[in-house]
Amino acid sequence: MPGASGQEAIDLIGRDTALTETGRLLRTERLVTVSGPGGVGKTALVTELARRMRPGRWEAVGWADLARLRDAKLLADRLATALLGDTSAGRPHLQALAEALGDTRALLVVDTCEHLAEACAETLTELVGRCPGLHVLAAGRTPMTTYGHYPLRSLTLDETARLFELSARQWGVAEVPATETARRICAFLDGLPLAARIAAGQLTHHSAEEVLSLVSRTETVLDLAAPGLPARQRTLRDSLLRTHWLCTREERRLWARCAVFPGAFGLPDATEVCADERLPADVLATAFRGLDRHALIRPQGQQAATYRMPWSTRAHGRQWLNRLGEEPEFLRRCLAWLLRDT
Repeated sequence: MPGASGQEAIDLIGRDTALTETGRLLRTERLVTVSGPGGVGKTALVTELARRMRPGRWEAVGWADLARLRDAKLLADRLATALLGDTSAGRPHLQALAEALGDTRALLVVDTCEHLAEACAETLTELVGRCPGLHVLAAGRTPMTTYGHYPLRSLTLDETARLFELSARQWGVAEVPATETARRICAFLDGLPLAARIAAGQLTHHSAEEVLSLVSRTETVLDLAAPGLPARQRTLRDSLLRTHWLCTREERRLWARCAVFPGAFGLPDATEVCADERLPADVLATAFRGLDRHALIRPQGQQAATYRMPWSTRAHGRQWLNRLGEEPEFLRRCLAWLLRDT
């Protein structure tokens, strides 16, 4: 299992409540899944939670990162390798894995499982049911159909600014921006630790005002890069593309069309502006629920029926809308919607 690092500690800023709540959930449910948008800090959270739970409690501890696993038929093999070591002599079936574990007190962390969410939910539920000593922490962008589910929220603006400032110091930036300047930059970062890390890295070769300009422009924010990150998170575009390919064709089209909304909107608004013969109202409603499930739109306050699309998500959507050749049409429709009640 990966050890704690200075960066992981920084990425836990604002996560005290999440750590407490997921820890409490894991005491009542032996299978807990943490979901949230790419870059929100799921891996850092489950890693720290596993570290806190580990001392003297487990006979076996395993870590399975499924980012590169494409075949769900190999899932049991990957889990067995994580928990039991080398299984190259033969690929174990789930029953064989359960028998090998028995009542062993074991902790299994499964990361990046969104592309295999259905198979993971089925496999892990059965495995926990067969193995009374097994606890599982799973993290992915898409919620799994399990009882112990924890949606990880984005950071507040203050938390994001703090993470940004500390990340800049870790990058070796000589002059860290003042808090107010950091807040102006972080207003465009959607409360994502990944985005704060990337933006802070830009300070090594840009001024704070230049970084503010870069993150505030849709044509540049997606392609800012920072070294040392996994390929799927090297830029915000890389992170969003992974979610893009998890979406259905209808969800991708609605994502692109909803990117024209400059502020809050709901399903009725999306239907009025975005529905047509290519995306009928009933199909659109299903796709809208999909955008919510993938955390591509976020509920506003207590008004669960009202949503906003995060800045970088909108930037990706607008570029995709342009590629579809639909941008002029849906900008006109959105303008008409905005002017309707004025």
